[in-house]
Amino acid sequence: LFSQKGALSTKDVTPWQTFSGNGMKFHLQSYDWNGCACLSYLTMRAFLGVMKMETLICTPYAKDLPLYSYDLISAFGKRILIEEVYDTQLNPVDLSAMQAVKDTYRDLKDKPLKPAWYDNLRLPPSTAKVGAASRLSALVSEMTSAYIDMFPTASNVDSAAKTARNRIYVEGLISNGGPAFDTISKMLGVEDAKTLFRRYIFGTE
Repeated sequence: LFSQKGALSTKDVTPWQTFSGNGMKFHLQSYDWNGCACLSYLTMRAFLGVMKMETLICTPYAKDLPLYSYDLISAFGKRILIEEVYDTQLNPVDLSAMQAVKDTYRDLKDKPLKPAWYDNLRLPPSTAKVGAASRLSALVSEMTSAYIDMFPTASNVDSAAKTARNRIYVEGLISNGGPAFDTISKMLGVEDAKTLFRRYIFGTE
């Protein structure tokens, strides 16, 4: 979807293309997208494929849009989708197209999430659902497309100012922890995990 609407420039993520530990194996891809955002794609397999996860994160640095991510998880026959839209923009943005997609899938069962330090940054189109793979994949595609479609008309912004806003979330994630950062830091060590998150997953360094 992203490659259809802009140029993807691959980043060299050596030595973290793949890393593993505690029965989990990760594979990371990182890109600059269209000269305006960092795009990362992380996959994980565990327990001989019984548990799988894919995570996509788009962190705009030259367009005034929120940070967008999704986690699509398959674990022991259960499929979960967590779509998150974070308030990292400099000015309010109309997210009604993304909200409309969320409303279309309101029939899917909600996935309760534990309270987290970033709850105040999570914007209304964010959602967490449990359901059939086909419905969750459709939701991912439609939500991602609605997000991508906002880029052409989004305001151009100073990359330093926008990156400073992005860092509020990223540094909070590093300081307060979270499932992904905690897991990866145990594998790679805290300092390497910080570099991985700042430079390649979110592009704030």
